[in-house]
Amino acid sequence: QSVFFIYILGIGFRFYYYLQSLSQGDYDVIKPFGVEGFLPISALLGLKQFIMTGVYDKVHPAGLTIFIAAIVMSLIFKKSFCAYVCPIGFVSEQVSKFGLKVKMPKFIHYPLTSLKYVLLGFFIYFVFFIMDIQRVTGFINSPYNKISDAKMMTFFISPSKITIIVVTALVVLTLIFKNFWCRYLCPYGALLGLVSFLSPFKVKRNKEACVSCGKCASVCPMDIPVDKRDIVFCPECFGCMNCINNRQNERCLSNGIFTNKPIIEGFLTISIFLTFFIVAYFVGCWISSVTNTEYAMFLKMMDIIGH
Repeated sequence: QSVFFIYILGIGFRFYYYLQSLSQGDYDVIKPFGVEGFLPISALLGLKQFIMTGVYDKVHPAGLTIFIAAIVMSLIFKKSFCAYVCPIGFVSEQVSKFGLKVKMPKFIHYPLTSLKYVLLGFFIYFVFFIMDIQRVTGFINSPYNKISDAKMMTFFISPSKITIIVVTALVVLTLIFKNFWCRYLCPYGALLGLVSFLSPFKVKRNKEACVSCGKCASVCPMDIPVDKRDIVFCPECFGCMNCINNRQNERCLSNGIFTNKPIIEGFLTISIFLTFFIVAYFVGCWISSVTNTEYAMFLKMMDIIGH
């Protein structure tokens, strides 16, 4: 996860350089594709278009590829995308390490947990039930969507007062309550959690071997009471294997065929993600079809770069 975080930072710096080069009239610069991973709503629209028409999004293909890869990873190895890839999850965990780790009262915890599912439901309802395929296709090919990654960059480098207040509030809340964003607000994680119900590799507890030490539950990033459940049948489980790595003995917890070798699951989940990237790159589903000239024209049209 830390490696992916560093890689994402590199993409961010390269993308900033790309926008600066376009503003100076250098159209030979190469766009660092992959930044589209921060456009999940666009990817959701691209997924509907692909399902309905068989047409793969050519505007932000990398975003759609990452989105599909995350879903497939969750189908097999729980919310492993959150555990091994997600850069926002990485930041959340690092901030939480310096925090108070206060446990949210149950009467507040459960209503708050539902927020990300409400957000997810809104996006799915709007995209799949309100927008017809013509509107979806129209939005995907609109100037706004074609430079939405640039608009996302301006969100980070020129944040508004409201943005600063919201981000500061999230950091403070994460310092108090572990992984606040992941646990209560992330609709992306909510979707992957629901998909992960179908994963065959759920953590199982052996009652006879369990000594009720609580070590497994103490290291769970989502505070799941692993030591009190026979099977962790929970959409909040990251599939991070922290509990198995911290178990009292090799019999008390298992995860299918990975009972004694949690590192194998990490290796296989990353292999799935990298396989999607490699295949997408070579079959033309990674690099955007939007040319630098067209991209710069829309950037000027929306005053993101100077005329």
